[in-house]
Amino acid sequence: MRSIYVRIVLLPVSVYLVVGAVFYYSMVKPGYWEALEFLEIFAITGIAVLAISAYLAYQITRQIIDPLRFLLEKLQRFPKNGLGPYVRSRIPEIEGIRQKSEDHLNRLKRYIGDLNLEKELLQTLLNGLQEGVICINRKGIVVFQNHNLSEHLMEPEATGKAYFKVIKNHYLLEQIHGIISGNKPIPEPSDFQTQRKHYRLAFQPVEMENEPVMYLVLVIDITSETNTMRLREDFLQNASHELKTPITSIRGYAETLSNRASEDHEVRFLQAILRNTERMERIIEDMVIISSIESRAFPFQPVTMKLSEYLEQLRPLVLGNLERKSQTLDIRINMEDCTVHADPLLLEHLFVNLIANASRHSEEGTPIEVWAEAESDTHVLITVADRGPGIPTDLVEKIFERFFRADRNRSRTEGGTGLGLSIVRQITRIHGGKAWAENRPAGGAAFRIRLPIRVPAYSSSS
Repeated sequence: MRSIYVRIVLLPVSVYLVVGAVFYYSMVKPGYWEALEFLEIFAITGIAVLAISAYLAYQITRQIIDPLRFLLEKLQRFPKNGLGPYVRSRIPEIEGIRQKSEDHLNRLKRYIGDLNLEKELLQTLLNGLQEGVICINRKGIVVFQNHNLSEHLMEPEATGKAYFKVIKNHYLLEQIHGIISGNKPIPEPSDFQTQRKHYRLAFQPVEMENEPVMYLVLVIDITSETNTMRLREDFLQNASHELKTPITSIRGYAETLSNRASEDHEVRFLQAILRNTERMERIIEDMVIISSIESRAFPFQPVTMKLSEYLEQLRPLVLGNLERKSQTLDIRINMEDCTVHADPLLLEHLFVNLIANASRHSEEGTPIEVWAEAESDTHVLITVADRGPGIPTDLVEKIFERFFRADRNRSRTEGGTGLGLSIVRQITRIHGGKAWAENRPAGGAAFRIRLPIRVPAYSSSS
């Protein structure tokens, strides 16, 4: 304030001194005025000019400085103590600056209030999740953690600390370090176990302008789910074991009686018993297989193999069923040295189920077609097609569900279990691929299987 005040005062004083010097040289030197008379008049008018200048400078300075000073004080205590009182200025430019600043501060205050509300809402939502949530920035500092993260994995109240100082679990620390350091891309969700607890770990980058600024780490407790799957698997294993014995006995007695039956109705009854016991055996076997696959208890041992040779090796396994309806198997590989990296035993279940399903829904004497082609540099597309009635449009998405049958009467007649296509879908997912069905324009259904050429590890995606 003093600097502006002095400058405003010095301006009229300087002008007055210049005017006095001009008047002195023009009036006193030539002798028109006496020097003493000039000095008296110059001193009296100088004091008056100085007083008027000082007063006007003070008023002008207040009109400039006071609004700016109050605005500076508001900025210093904003937003903690609010905006405070308003000080208006008579100078239009200064008043315009003050009004614009007040408007911007009011909008900024509302914006900060909205951000704080969203922050509190987000924290409430994250703390209300059953999953553990950790947010870590690019520098490795923990920005947020919710209350549902086990103390066996990470220290509580770790916000603001480096992640490697507060994370206790070695696997979790290793995975986070790989992401923060940039040594590896965002991995697929993975499972790990510690302190008799089972967890699923997932990462999600938070990006600004297509650049990750922080990472969201989700630690999901799947102990209950894992135990339930284990109980279900144990139940199915025990149930299948217990059911196989009486079903085998029923089948043995029925076969013995059928060899001795003489009446036609007795033969029909015994053949019905044999058909249903065989169907029960297939259902039990399929349930055990799909349960083992879903619980990852089924051994997964992928190898690289030539697809054409593998399919030719499978031909004898399905020809028995095809010959009953005078059907043929047409295998076409539209690429040289087509290889897949897959588990041979699981792939056998996949193709046997698809070919059996195609045979079941095709008329006698029709071919079952299997062909493969390169979809990209990383995936191969395999198709198993029939020339049956096709799939109703509204059921195309449902046929991979368990025990679902598009034609229940045909399935009962042909002896389908309703689990074959569900097994196909699970096997495809294990290999990191995809399975879907389409209707062929010329008639019949086509089941598409997309498999990667290379599968690095056991995939747990669903």
